[in-house]
Amino acid sequence: MADPLGLLRQAVAEHSLPKLLSSSDPSGPVVDDIARATHLAFPADPSVSPLPLSTQTRFVRKAGPNTTGGPIDLRAAYFCWLCRDENVAQYIALCGEKDVVNLTFLERASLVTWLEGADEQSDYIVSDAGAAAATAHVVSEPKAAAVTTTIPAEGAQMKAKLRVKKLADPRLERTYARERVLFNRNTALRGTKQTDFSYVRKEAMESFMRSHNRSAPGTHQRGAPYDASQRGPSTVAAPAPSSGPSTKRRDPIILLSPSASSLLTMSNIKDFLERGTYSAAPPSSSTVNIQMINRTSNRLGQIRFVVVDSCERFKPDYWDRVVAVFTTGQAWQFKLYKWHNPHELFQKVKGFCVTFSGDPVPESVRAWNVDVVQVDKVHRFRDRETVEGLWDVLEKWMEVRGWSGRGKPTM
Repeated sequence: MADPLGLLRQAVAEHSLPKLLSSSDPSGPVVDDIARATHLAFPADPSVSPLPLSTQTRFVRKAGPNTTGGPIDLRAAYFCWLCRDENVAQYIALCGEKDVVNLTFLERASLVTWLEGADEQSDYIVSDAGAAAATAHVVSEPKAAAVTTTIPAEGAQMKAKLRVKKLADPRLERTYARERVLFNRNTALRGTKQTDFSYVRKEAMESFMRSHNRSAPGTHQRGAPYDASQRGPSTVAAPAPSSGPSTKRRDPIILLSPSASSLLTMSNIKDFLERGTYSAAPPSSSTVNIQMINRTSNRLGQIRFVVVDSCERFKPDYWDRVVAVFTTGQAWQFKLYKWHNPHELFQKVKGFCVTFSGDPVPESVRAWNVDVVQVDKVHRFRDRETVEGLWDVLEKWMEVRGWSGRGKPTM
């Protein structure tokens, strides 16, 4: 039988890496995942049939306190070469993911050095004659003694040099003797073979759904407060009525005009409404599609407004929360609104049109129930007065319709 390690070393030297196959057929499909492969083909030597990845090699691990000795299979040897550039943590993680035996740092370094031809001797690779004996009898002495027993007889001189080198640094030897193989959760759960636990998640989900469906949404104990946050994931909340305290406690919505001629866009609306400062919108369109405006007023208390420039993702009950619409006088803005007619729209919500002082107001705006807000082109110190006037009009409109914040400030 061909030597797997010898073939692998020859392939590395000829820069012709083996191919992972899912069967013993040399012309079979090539796979790129070693976890799904069963055989390894060597294109550099077509006369050799694909070898099973479970084939034992001449690379014999030494038994230690945390390591089981014995020869490794071709899968572990080839995967070690594929991961030669990975660090220790990445290599251990990949071994756990692919269900491959991971080698210690010294074993891995020795195997990679031997495969790339940088070293003709390895402390872990036995001769062909001694491979069977090493497989049958795995020594369990300390690592220093184990290393010297596997070196071939013809390497007696190299053996003496290695012994002297090891005795020269006993601290390093003690560190290597306590080296242990790390395990992750996949290795602990799966063991030596891969097991698909996806059925456990499916059964748990089905059990959860059955228990949740048996309990009706309104079966909480009488007298106990109803906690909406404890509803299951499949519970669909009923739409809130258009008028009532539950609706008024939700964040009100302000709709901006998506027109390019609008002075207020998603990029400058927060500075304008929250900080009372107008700044020209940048020429490029903003990637922000929602803004949160925090407001504290004497009428409503602390309240947060949601500002958007599109209603494409609106749910039907969102329209009950719309309190203001900013327009430039173009009727196409209301094409996707719940109320397409501007006269009907601005009877339901408060309308604003923001222009520069001195600029003409569109005739369509004059015909609608819309308040015109004029911003000074030069003097920015007047912005605060303009914004407070806008808030005063909107808050009066909201107060009449029952809107309130989280806490009304005391005078």
